Amino acid sequence: MKSVIAYSTLSFALFSLAANHHAEAQTFSYDGNRWYEIEVSIFTNQNSRLVNQELFLPGHVELYYPEPILQLTPVLNDYFIDFGPVNVAINASSDMTDNTVEQLIEQAMDSVFYGPELREPNINFRLIDKARDPFIALGEDEQEFSRFNRNIELNSEHRILFHSVWRQPVLNKVQASAILISGGDLFGQHAELEGSLLISYNINRVDVDARLWRNSFNVVSDQAWNVPLAPLANERLEANQDSFGLLIDQVYPMLETRQMISNELHYLDHPSIGMLVEVRPYELPTIFDFSLD
Repeated sequence: MKSVIAYSTLSFALFSLAANHHAEAQTFSYDGNRWYEIEVSIFTNQNSRLVNQELFLPGHVELYYPEPILQLTPVLNDYFIDFGPVNVAINASSDMTDNTVEQLIEQAMDSVFYGPELREPNINFRLIDKARDPFIALGEDEQEFSRFNRNIELNSEHRILFHSVWRQPVLNKVQASAILISGGDLFGQHAELEGSLLISYNINRVDVDARLWRNSFNVVSDQAWNVPLAPLANERLEANQDSFGLLIDQVYPMLETRQMISNELHYLDHPSIGMLVEVRPYELPTIFDFSLD
């Protein structure tokens, strides 16, 4: 199933930008694994309503999240500070006395000016090492798809749903963990883009298994799609409780496995969503051995 519009308008511009990339052989890092830096952009065709609905009927495809599965960790995750449940307590109770509210406000002010109260020591705490830790969603400095994404968004028919770059050891398929994917608009406990990516090593190449689906929403639904809830806690979905009365009325699954060539941009085409993916060999930096002796 090829989206002629998506391919014709995007492929030349995208691949011409990537023409200078060359394949490289991957070596083992000091931990005994092959590491890669992986960048993915997933975008949508805004005219998906024109897609032949008979190609996507309930019952033809089973939607599920593979196991094991994990989420990418934001690179600044260690710097998120929990100021406690003070604000929640204020909003949660309508029968508080004025004195109780004043006490809670004073506690909140103390948290703001003096910092959060340490509840108990965390002896296992350590900052993220973005150069050596796997599955960290890296920042803009490590992203190389910015120009590709700009080209995509210049086309009114497309919209970026998901973009991230991370590093990981690429294991064989039996050992590999899938990565939870969520993006686009939110309606209740579902996102517009859902699913998973599995990155694995197969003899002498990297394989990408895309098990993705795009949900469309409407005030009524006559479809019998069984769309599973995300198996892991998702802050975006947890913070979003309003479905605006909309239901999932159509699902567009994208189930595809693609063999990757290192440092080469790959384009996975689909009538409703498309994906750019690149795997770049990465070698773990040597651990600095510090000693006072």
